Amino acid sequence: MKFRILRYSAMTRREIYKSIAKWVLFSLVLLVSYTIEVTMPFASWQPYLTLTTAVAVSFFSEELSGVVFAAFAGMMHDLAMGSLFGFTSIWLMPCCLFVTLLVVNLIHRNILNFLWMNLTAVILVQSAELLFKYLIWRNPDIDVVLINYVLPALIATVILSAPLYLIIRQINKKLGVENNTDDILTAFEDVEDDEDKVRY
Repeated sequence: MKFRILRYSAMTRREIYKSIAKWVLFSLVLLVSYTIEVTMPFASWQPYLTLTTAVAVSFFSEELSGVVFAAFAGMMHDLAMGSLFGFTSIWLMPCCLFVTLLVVNLIHRNILNFLWMNLTAVILVQSAELLFKYLIWRNPDIDVVLINYVLPALIATVILSAPLYLIIRQINKKLGVENNTDDILTAFEDVEDDEDKVRY
C-alpha cells in the first residue's frame, strides 16, 4: 500500500490569494453554523453544524490545517452549547485528523463517505459529553437529554450535513490549490516499472 505524502512546494501569489479566500469562506461558514446553534431556530431539533463544518473542512484539507480548524470549531461549539470551553476540541481534533488521514490514504472523496464519517465523529464527540457530563455524575436526567435533545439533534445534523458538504466542496473546488500527489505517485510507479525492465 502506498501512502500519500503532503506537498509543501512553494506557492505562487495567485495560489496564496486563493488559499486565503478559501479559508475566509470556510470561516464564514463556521460563523454561520455557530450563529444557527446560538439562536436555536430549530428548537430541540438543533443540529451540531459547527461539528459538521469541521468534519467537512477536514474532508477537503490537509492534516494540520484540518486539526487547527477543528480546534476553533470545537471551542465555538462549546460556547454555543454552554459546555466546558475546549472540551469538544479535545475530542473533535483527533476525529478530524483521522478523517483527513482516511481520505488522503484509503478512501475516495464522495458524499457517502462523508456522511458516515461525519455521523461517526458527531456520535463520538456527543458520547464523550454525555459520559463526562451525565454518566459519571449519575445524573438522572440523562434519559430525557438523550431522547428529547441528542437524538433529534443527530437526526437534524444528518439531514443538514449533505447541503453543508456541498457548500464546502464547492468552495474547495473553486479556490483549492491543486494537489500534485497523484502525479508524484505516478512518477514513482514509472520509475519502478523502468527498473523492472532493465536487463542485466
